[in-house]
Amino acid sequence: MSEQIDNRETWANRALLMGALAGLLIAALAAVPRPDTDLTSDGAIARVNHQHIDRTAFASAYQALLADKNKAPTAADRKMALDRLIEEELLVQRGLEIGLLDGDAAVRKAVASAVIQFVLAQNSNQPISEDDLRAYYQENSARFSPAARLHINRIFIRRSADGARQSESDDARRLEAVRQALRAGTPFAEVAAQLGDRLLPQLPQVLLPRAKMIDYLGPELTDAVAVLPQGSITDALVTDQGWQFLQIIANQPGQTPDFETMRPQLTQALSRSRDDQALRDYINWLRARADIDLAADAPQ
Repeated sequence: MSEQIDNRETWANRALLMGALAGLLIAALAAVPRPDTDLTSDGAIARVNHQHIDRTAFASAYQALLADKNKAPTAADRKMALDRLIEEELLVQRGLEIGLLDGDAAVRKAVASAVIQFVLAQNSNQPISEDDLRAYYQENSARFSPAARLHINRIFIRRSADGARQSESDDARRLEAVRQALRAGTPFAEVAAQLGDRLLPQLPQVLLPRAKMIDYLGPELTDAVAVLPQGSITDALVTDQGWQFLQIIANQPGQTPDFETMRPQLTQALSRSRDDQALRDYINWLRARADIDLAADAPQ
């Protein structure tokens, strides 16, 4: 029993450390080191082993603490908020000291995710102008024009009937086998014949109006593929009976919706495109400043 309690405490401490690393290590990685000057003039409220705790971080922690309270704030609440930041900073520094970032895959992924969020948060401060939005609409109008007629091929993988864990594992293996075959360049129709299940009614191998395609795919899948370019192959799309991989053999675009109708979608799509570009630019910058060596047998 004692061993179980110890194990639970170990995992609790591990989760706490990972959470602290995910939320705070980005500050340690991205911040520019500051000289040891007066805390007040330096904009910090505390210093832990030469690492500053910013007053903005303290204000956020304090507000988060007050959100869980129904009583008036006290001096003890302010001290508790600061103590939490200090303890988290100590955990972060200890994690770096013992090399946790070097050896723990989960922590490394958490930190990488935190850096991504850091980059995206910086990029989100850039407003989208009306001119930018209209230019994006003109450049991508075809992308937002649902196909009027579609020619689709599909691979259907039927879900196992009993729903047991072993069946779920078998389903996952079948889906991965389809993905690997497609990635290897095996023709879509050949993969469907070798690895897929029969699903009725069969899709006619001709261009069909969207309204007719709904009879075969349903409205959700039809809407999903109607905006994809010709030649695209989707990943496994979930249906009631199983999964479908869909190949857009041909499409005929319909009428492009007007700008005002598309404004919310355009804003979201342009924002996502900017995020993708900002992240790619940041990664390219990291690559340019890094010394990267590849083994002779590594992919070049």
